[in-house]
Amino acid sequence: MAEISRREFLRMGAVLAAGAGLSCDAAQALAAGLERVFSGQKRVLWLQGMSCTGCSVSLLNSDEPGPVELITQVISVVFHPTLSAAQGGLVTETLDRLAEAGDFFLVLEGAVCPKMPQACTVAGRPLTDLLPPLLKRAQFVVTAGSCAAFGGIPGADGNLTGAMGLKEFMIDRGIPVENKLVNCPGCPVHPHTMVTTLAYLAGVGYPAVDPATLTPNMICSASVHDDCPRFHHWQKQHFAEHFGDEGCLFKLGCLGPLSRSDCSHRQWNGGINWCIRAGAPCIACTSEDFAKRKSFPFYRLGEKYHAVAYDDADRKGTTT
Repeated sequence: MAEISRREFLRMGAVLAAGAGLSCDAAQALAAGLERVFSGQKRVLWLQGMSCTGCSVSLLNSDEPGPVELITQVISVVFHPTLSAAQGGLVTETLDRLAEAGDFFLVLEGAVCPKMPQACTVAGRPLTDLLPPLLKRAQFVVTAGSCAAFGGIPGADGNLTGAMGLKEFMIDRGIPVENKLVNCPGCPVHPHTMVTTLAYLAGVGYPAVDPATLTPNMICSASVHDDCPRFHHWQKQHFAEHFGDEGCLFKLGCLGPLSRSDCSHRQWNGGINWCIRAGAPCIACTSEDFAKRKSFPFYRLGEKYHAVAYDDADRKGTTT
């Protein structure tokens, strides 16, 4: 494994901090956290529940650091269902040893399905049986994506699996979430969000979070609406009537006022583009209610049919 210099860690810490709008002190803390994870002082266990694996794919789209550097040098991954070669008994042995040893970070991608445990298994064992001892022994627990955080698409109306987010599952099993669980929603979650959160946990500790959603304030405090490049159209009540039109996308179903993320700052694909800039309404994929109601489609023509109620506190976030 190649060595990474302290200067390189500082550079990566600065990139992550700048993307989240954090201070120089935070950049140094993130650099220290990355160094600890890289050195193996902080091991990461990544498990998958009911998901499309999109958040793992998103992680591999990381550019600072790059995917190969991230997986082979920066994050000390003990096991990842998609990336690891281990199968069967070797996996369960690894998980049992890790649960016994403790002191690791657990990342869950995808929803948990307690009403149909056989729908989601790891090496032949139901995820609902594997999770409790690992959750109890992990130093910190991080959800990757909205399915793991809030239930997401698997938890939509009419599902038969009882799919739920990890917070609900932990509370149901009597496992404390305070100062332990951090939710990183999104469909998918931004790769820098995951790397920044893991680095912060390793370098500083548990971050300030929204008490209801357990999302980190440093990433999910402000609404997409406040930093929207079409905000001036909204102020003038100039609304697009069709996709491709100039104007605010609110009447086409944009839920930017209800979505708290830093998409407008980080953007996607190495800072090339993001939903609003590409002309697509924000579907609030970081929201607790994302994809939950079949009566509320992602794209809508005319708010008179699907009213979206929100107040100024919803728009500004919870950091006031």
